Amino acid sequence: MDRGRLAHALREAVTRVDGVSRLVGDGPVEVAAQYPGGKVEGVSVSGDEPQVHIAVSTLPVEPVAARALSAARGVMTAAGDDRPVQIVVADIDVERLE
Repeated sequence: MDRGRLAHALREAVTRVDGVSRLVGDGPVEVAAQYPGGKVEGVSVSGDEPQVHIAVSTLPVEPVAARALSAARGVMTAAGDDRPVQIVVADIDVERLE
């Protein structure tokens, strides 16, 4: 699977997870998968360990991150990509907490 499709698939799977409110691409260093014709903010698919940076709206954070990791691993497996993937909790949407 090419970088763009992998990044989009990761975004779609992880943002469907209950408690994930959005992906986070901004900050001191931009996190984005760039490919010809576009980019997916909050996802990095380069290097040895792809990353998905999330904001959560449910506490505690750990179960949300675990569900997001499971969803991301499913995408990687379906893509035939055996690299480990990281979930980074980059923000908590306090005003949306459940």
